[in-house]
Amino acid sequence: MLSMKHFRFLAMATLAVLAVTLAAALPGVSADGGVDKNREFAQGEQQAPPIPEKGELSYPNLGSHLDQLVASVEAGQATVQDAASNSPVHSGESVAVTINLSGNVDEVVSFLEDNGGDPRNVGEDYIEAYAPVTLLGQLSEQPGVVRVREIVPPQPVETFQNVIGHGPAAHGSLAWNEAGYSGQGVKVGVIDVGFGGLTSLMGTELPARVQARCYTDIGVYTENLADCEAPEPVPDTTLPECREAVEPVAIDHGTIVAESVLDIAPEVELYISQPGTRADLQNASEWMASQGVSVINYSVGWIFDGPGDGTSPSSVSPLKTVDQSVASGVIWVNSAGNSGQSAWFGDYSNPDGDGPISFGGQNDEIMDIPVRACRTYRVQLRWEDTWGGANTDLNLYLYNKNTGQFFKSSEDEQSGGSTHKPFETFFYQYPFDSDGFGLVVNHRGDGEAPAWVQVVVWGTFIEHYTRNGSITNPAESANPGMLAVGAAHWNDVHTIEPFSS
Repeated sequence: MLSMKHFRFLAMATLAVLAVTLAAALPGVSADGGVDKNREFAQGEQQAPPIPEKGELSYPNLGSHLDQLVASVEAGQATVQDAASNSPVHSGESVAVTINLSGNVDEVVSFLEDNGGDPRNVGEDYIEAYAPVTLLGQLSEQPGVVRVREIVPPQPVETFQNVIGHGPAAHGSLAWNEAGYSGQGVKVGVIDVGFGGLTSLMGTELPARVQARCYTDIGVYTENLADCEAPEPVPDTTLPECREAVEPVAIDHGTIVAESVLDIAPEVELYISQPGTRADLQNASEWMASQGVSVINYSVGWIFDGPGDGTSPSSVSPLKTVDQSVASGVIWVNSAGNSGQSAWFGDYSNPDGDGPISFGGQNDEIMDIPVRACRTYRVQLRWEDTWGGANTDLNLYLYNKNTGQFFKSSEDEQSGGSTHKPFETFFYQYPFDSDGFGLVVNHRGDGEAPAWVQVVVWGTFIEHYTRNGSITNPAESANPGMLAVGAAHWNDVHTIEPFSS
């Protein structure tokens, strides 16, 4: 049982972890041309061009993007492997998906196994699996299947270099250490996206012994620390023009977070894991709780999977993982505030009634966003509506002002169906630097205007950011046992590098 002094010390330590390691709100100017946080956007009214007619989805339960992949194969416009490579997580001709179900879980598992699929994580109302692109349409129509969506990996709040540890001095932890409170007998878990260079620091900056659950694939893990250090593979989604520019990267975000924990509490026992799916995150946190871990630090965010009130109906949501961890006696600490210049949250505004909403004080219907060559970005759109039963149809588009063409779109169905959610997302990549891209949100149909609209872009700044409404999943959790901690900016922190989706 922790004493009150120990508890207060741990609270200080966990607060300090995020304040030190998550420096700055978003990437700064870097020597190799990173995102410019001082960029000035062109001001003034920008009218969106006519929005292309929205077609019906062939397989509504797949959502817009997976339906497009299936359609491209069925029309002979892409090979199966090329189509699969346009999904964030894929293997050969298969894409990684989460299948949400209302029943018949065992039957759907059998369907996958009998038809070239590979179920990995199976819950009461979901399956995480690899499924061939050619099987997706049939899969979405199986009895009990209510929704199939591609798995989008989590993102570190930032990836950065050469952070100098100011935490102990800033938070006064040295006095606690000198008084004998250095985390003795306390187990701390760091769940993150990668632990590059970790073993080289063991016995010096990190403990000589670290407990690990290292994921090598969906549902597959080892206790081998080298598997937590492994470089991220080069994504096949890389454009041909970018293939030579992208190399495997050993992400060290988790290593730096772990170092910061040990700066504050040098005698804690350290547990680490780097799950890449929601079910694996839940399993990793359950493992840590079973090992007696008292504090979990999670400096990571996922795409939204709830209505914005800090809850989610999904049993495998990171928000539910927070709930389960807290119920197990764990203090969950999550980063927050780092998307302050990458998010827009505001009242619905459509003064001219033409469909595209307005982001600025004027009728500015195009949200400018800078694009760096060969970087990957993810855009999320969420609005006020019923999460499961949404009947206000908003759609999301990326517009190339230089060509006058819409470059990307997300057009899920929102017409009141039980599986319809007020959410759209896509990722994109471009082979050249460009200031000519902008986001357009279009309100289509007769649904009521929502009270609020939220846009978040991973990896860059946007023109009309609001700071409020920028907290991501699961930092937005409504659970009172979770601490969402904002970042501090230390003046001599080295350049922060942009990350890739």
